[in-house]
Amino acid sequence: MTTESQKVGDTTGSVTNVAEGFGSGKDGALDRGDVNWQFFEASPDGIKIIDCDGALLFMNANALKALEADDYAAIARHKWIDLWPEASRQDVEHAFKQACAGSSARFTALRPTQKGKPRWWDVVISPIRNAEGRVVSVMSISRDVTPNLDLADTLKRSELQFQALANNIAQLAWMADSAGDLFWLNQRWLDYTGSTLETSAGQGWRIFHHPDHIARVVDKWTRCTTEGRVWEDLFPLRGADGKYRWFLSRAMPVRNADGGVEFWCGTNTDVTQTRRQSQRLRKLARIIELSHEAILVREISGGIVMWNRGCEELFGYTRAQARSKSPFELLKPRNIPPADSFDTYILENEFWSGEVHYTASDGSDVWVDSRQELVRVGDKKLVLETNRDITERRQADEVRSLLVAELNHRVKNTLAVVQSIAAQTARSSTSPEKFVLRFNNRLQSLANAHNILSEVAWSGAPIVDLITSQVSMTGADADRISLQGEPVDLPPQTALQLALILHELSANAMQHGALSAPGGQVAIDWSLKDGQPRVVELTWRETGGPPVAPPVGRGFGLTLIERSRSLPNIKTSIVFEPAGVIARVTLEARAGSEPSLFNPGQKLMRPRVVPSRGRQLSSRRIMIMDGSLSRALLIEDMLDTAGYSVVGPIASAGAAVESLEMQPIDLVALDVDEIGDSEIEKLLDAMTYHAIPCIAIGSPTRLSQIKAGAFASLVAKPIDRDLFLRAVCSSLEEDDLDIDDAMTEI
Repeated sequence: MTTESQKVGDTTGSVTNVAEGFGSGKDGALDRGDVNWQFFEASPDGIKIIDCDGALLFMNANALKALEADDYAAIARHKWIDLWPEASRQDVEHAFKQACAGSSARFTALRPTQKGKPRWWDVVISPIRNAEGRVVSVMSISRDVTPNLDLADTLKRSELQFQALANNIAQLAWMADSAGDLFWLNQRWLDYTGSTLETSAGQGWRIFHHPDHIARVVDKWTRCTTEGRVWEDLFPLRGADGKYRWFLSRAMPVRNADGGVEFWCGTNTDVTQTRRQSQRLRKLARIIELSHEAILVREISGGIVMWNRGCEELFGYTRAQARSKSPFELLKPRNIPPADSFDTYILENEFWSGEVHYTASDGSDVWVDSRQELVRVGDKKLVLETNRDITERRQADEVRSLLVAELNHRVKNTLAVVQSIAAQTARSSTSPEKFVLRFNNRLQSLANAHNILSEVAWSGAPIVDLITSQVSMTGADADRISLQGEPVDLPPQTALQLALILHELSANAMQHGALSAPGGQVAIDWSLKDGQPRVVELTWRETGGPPVAPPVGRGFGLTLIERSRSLPNIKTSIVFEPAGVIARVTLEARAGSEPSLFNPGQKLMRPRVVPSRGRQLSSRRIMIMDGSLSRALLIEDMLDTAGYSVVGPIASAGAAVESLEMQPIDLVALDVDEIGDSEIEKLLDAMTYHAIPCIAIGSPTRLSQIKAGAFASLVAKPIDRDLFLRAVCSSLEEDDLDIDDAMTEI
């Protein structure tokens, strides 16, 4: 029976075949005159006629095409039920029996094409009756619904994925209709609030807002939904445990093709911890700023980006002077490698510590115990450097080294004096008994002088006692030394320094100068000069000794005297005239309030005048009223950096009015984009009553809508730091700030 005319694409063969089949033993189930065969062939659905035994009698061309069958005869050899896979056969048999029994049936089942492609079919099967009403065959109309099922499956998977994503994100997600009524909330919202969709839908979400903020939030949400602009706000929400946490809320309108708002998609992000961390960071920044330790941050191979007050106090440079400059250029370290080599070491090892010899703004030496650590922030490489001032310790070490060297020298001089006393006593003694007596007396005198020197070294001393003790140590006759001057006490440190100088002058005079000759004399006179501080001018003058010539070398004594010139509280000079040595010493006198305990590191540093920071503004208190967390923090940082005290941020008008009643406020910075006109009027009334100026911050459009004359200044967004702080100064009736200094960001 299979011929070319029965293949798909030629409808005549299939119709003829059916007609022939009906005419031979099929009781004339279909009559050519009763059936519109062209309708079957033109139908887009697959149409099949099956006898009550399940044999396939007819299949239109679209059915063959959908099954990807090239030959009708190959299909007709099988019963229609056998063409279905085992998994679908039960549904097919049930529907076929219903049709044979006289009822229509419908099912959807899986059947691969002849080429093995899986396809889903929507099948309607109906009985065909003869003139007597007896069911003689069955008509099956099938439609390929695989794309529809795939789409439905895709939509179902998408919905499941959306639900899984929406319910597992960290934010509280929600959707609202164009009027602003909520119609969907994710599981996070329901879990946090402990509510149901029915409770929170529509306007039910309001019950979870804090009473101090709800009016502002509702007013702003109404304006945003009415105007169709993006929503952003910051407010506290009550959780299922009854506690409030802060949330940053954002919502975007979803628009249709005409630009109208179809619905809103929004999220609430918990920023409670962020607010707390931000507050802690600001406190830490304030601690760093107020720390007496010098802390700076610089870029590798770049300039300084942070310079705290401790740096200003220690090095004498203001923040504006130090910013962007390299510390190697600014502080001129003397004992570490050059900048390139040092930074290479930091990059390789990420840490360095040691003592650094810096130079302050006035040229004085500053020694620090420095710790430097590499910090990576994004693609930037920064060095955090903390410096502890050890200048006094280093200078005390220098004094100690000087004292040790002097002690060694003094011991040698003392032994030389003892040897000289012994020799001179032996030459002038006529008997051993006289020698012993004279020698013991002179040693006792020397011991007494050492006792006086010890007292001078550790407490304030009268200048007469100090001079007498040092001169007497040489064993010179008292009538060869004249002292003239008024009584004056010297501070411990100055007394020690003068004692060292006098000892060297006395030893030199005894060995080489006026006291080495029989007729030599030493005249010591001093006078007190009033001033702040008071100073003593002392002159040592030798006469009657051997001719004097300037020394060829530099011994310990001369070195000691010359080094004393650079000490902060004593100045010395020495002249080697032929008639005798003349030394002049200018030193500070002791003040009545000075401690008597000797401190070798005290007053060794030359005082530095730290440049003024301009004006201290911390006494002025400024309240921020802004519902946007990010913008409020930006404004707060600007004010903090400029030295103002900040109150807030405060999000509601009620809380702001209460703050005005509870504490002194000098100025209010108000974001007018975040508050309605009625609340602005309420705030302005309260500020007028307390005589507090107010700065309005907002978009240019919003600023044009408010009563500009009621505000001290207007600041448009985006906020320019310099313009904002100048508006603050103007509103507070202060002189304009030095923007590069007072407003430098840390």
